Amino acid sequence: MKIGAGDIVAFVGAGGKSSAILQIARELGEAEVPVLVAPTTKMSLSEAERVGRILVSEDKEELRAEVADALSGEGAAVAGSAMLSKKRIGGVEPTWIPALVPDRGVALVEADGSRRRPTKGTASHEPLLPEGATLVVAVGGLRALGEPVDEEHVHRPEVFSEITGIGPGHTIDAPAFARALLAGLRNIPKNARRAALLANVEPGPSMARASVVARELWRDGVRDVILSSLPEESPGRVWVL
Repeated sequence: MKIGAGDIVAFVGAGGKSSAILQIARELGEAEVPVLVAPTTKMSLSEAERVGRILVSEDKEELRAEVADALSGEGAAVAGSAMLSKKRIGGVEPTWIPALVPDRGVALVEADGSRRRPTKGTASHEPLLPEGATLVVAVGGLRALGEPVDEEHVHRPEVFSEITGIGPGHTIDAPAFARALLAGLRNIPKNARRAALLANVEPGPSMARASVVARELWRDGVRDVILSSLPEESPGRVWVL
């Protein structure tokens, strides 16, 4: 999953989006690549604070100017529309994102919500992709495998069942997990690259389960599949298939 200057990277799905954004932002910072992190839905304030300065405005030009000023002296910043209750940052209008991307930099966009469940049923109005997205990464937490389709393990379980054919209370298997991931990639821009990030992976049995999911994704043309120990470890260990 190569990310370079000018990329607008959208993270969709469940089970590790924020952790992936934090790790990639840190790695890009070490490479001296300017990074803007922005949600189009919502983002936890505690996670945003780990990136850098937080800038919020409901005015596009004001926000653009603040981002440019912050990144002229710092490696990373977070942009949002407003500070919300429950310690969250409101999402930026998706059409604003291209204007906010730093010169010679990268935008990392949290474009989906999952209420911290490891997998989800992606509704018809989701994800909320930024305009100009160049790479869309579908994220899923492998700990959902072998668990039942219920509110504890799945965000929007009824939608998950419609997408996968796995009924309420039934066990989530690898094909169903892969179909749920692919649903997050169904409406991406024509020229955008696709990738999948499987979280909660460790050497051993979970690595074998991840390989089964990866084969399902490969059959559907998603060739760029990354395995990671995120969000359990920070920084996470990464394996590329």
